[in-house]
Amino acid sequence: MTSSKEPSASNSTPQASPEDHARATADRLRATVAELASQLRPFPGFFGMSTLQAIELELPSGSGVQPTPELGCVVILQDGEISELDLMNIAGPDGPDDVDQVERFTELDLPADEYIAYATVAVRLLQAEIERRGRTG
Repeated sequence: MTSSKEPSASNSTPQASPEDHARATADRLRATVAELASQLRPFPGFFGMSTLQAIELELPSGSGVQPTPELGCVVILQDGEISELDLMNIAGPDGPDDVDQVERFTELDLPADEYIAYATVAVRLLQAEIERRGRTG
């Protein structure tokens, strides 16, 4: 006779590891961010620029997540991807006073906890912009 306090093999279910749970949460947030971003047409311009559509993402100081030190400007793009933005100025054809700007986006492969932190900021910013447009428009 077995004790009722012993777990039976048939009743035990494998528990998801914290890493698995974080990855699943990140995947759900990725879908949410993409859905919210798709609702913003036209997508906001980066610091008011008309030629570059992106929203900067900055982690709040109390987020508990330290971004990768070599990570530059992190943005959310109109397709919902969280990417790094690299703005470069290059000399234009008319001399040193003529400067063109070139943007390069690098899709980020962030650890789940870092992605969750950035995606949470993205959700807040995207929702605020959707609400703002709903009030004005």
